[in-house]
Amino acid sequence: MAKPAVTVAYVLAAGLGTRLRPLTNERPKPLLEVCGTPLLEHALGLLPSAGIRTVAVNSHWLHPQIPAALGASFRGLRVVTTHEPEVMGTGGGLRGLAAACPAPPGERVLVLNADALIDLDVRALLGAPDDALATLVLKDDAETARYGAIGTDVDERIVTFAGRVAPRGPVARERMFCGVHVVHPRAFEVLPPVTLEQGVVRGTPSGINDEGYPRWLEQGALLRGFDHAGTFCDVGTPERLLEANLAVLTGAWHSAALAPFAGLEERPGRVFVAPSARVHPSARFTGPALVGENAEVGADAELSFAVVGKGGRVAAGARVTGAVVQSFAAVAEHTGAAIVLPNSRAAVDVDVVDRIRQDWARRPVR
Repeated sequence: MAKPAVTVAYVLAAGLGTRLRPLTNERPKPLLEVCGTPLLEHALGLLPSAGIRTVAVNSHWLHPQIPAALGASFRGLRVVTTHEPEVMGTGGGLRGLAAACPAPPGERVLVLNADALIDLDVRALLGAPDDALATLVLKDDAETARYGAIGTDVDERIVTFAGRVAPRGPVARERMFCGVHVVHPRAFEVLPPVTLEQGVVRGTPSGINDEGYPRWLEQGALLRGFDHAGTFCDVGTPERLLEANLAVLTGAWHSAALAPFAGLEERPGRVFVAPSARVHPSARFTGPALVGENAEVGADAELSFAVVGKGGRVAAGARVTGAVVQSFAAVAEHTGAAIVLPNSRAAVDVDVVDRIRQDWARRPVR
């Protein structure tokens, strides 16, 4: 008997993004961009080819920017949104999404965060054994201890959960949780209930990792791990956001689901220019760069390891090196090691740019 399809996804997008301030005083974290594409769109880009038909997204901070950005559909996905006047945590957020957009009977749901980059093979994840209450995407990472180690046995059964529950068996591997999981909706039943009225969610905040999964493990439920060997980046600080932009720009990170260069003209040296961009003939590209839709680069400007988003502007004579000018932002002078929004900017340690430059210089083929 074939297992039921997974056709519904829940995307958690209600976080405050405090470590990204002042950028997140202006835009919610999921709408910050990697190579001109909002993080939220990168997450949603994983879904259509995996058979997902409906996505539900929650929001809190700077509402209603997220629902306004999505509308009622996105690349063929039906979109449902909820709003949390008080941030409800991952647990309350999921209960609200499940109330607003229940999965068809017998189906599991795909859950993922809107504020991370991952090149996950979602089809393979959804095709994994469905005998567990939940299957969590896990990755070997040097920062596993900081995120909270998830221990699995030799059969990928989860036996420890970030120190929140006594071991349920011998640990064969410890990895970090990437925030992507396939879940039977009954897993949410141990979390405090919420109310939903006209898309607004209220109730007691809770966390699926703090209260949900540890409780299920204590009750003997089967949780499984799914190993992910590819890229994962929690884009939680300006440094990580800049690193993600430059790594995607230079090709150090690649995924079929991440397509920020689609429709752009590619020039030598990994320079990508949108057909609608206005680049002065005297402008120079001295390293990889992306110039997005309706962006403008003035006379004698110089771009190197730089991203200029949709509607961005680089003034005549300005130099943008190791920096990201997000959509509709503008720079009029030398800008390096920074993320720039229309009304704010965040400086970044220049070591981030130097690491990307060194990696680029070591590559024999570009």
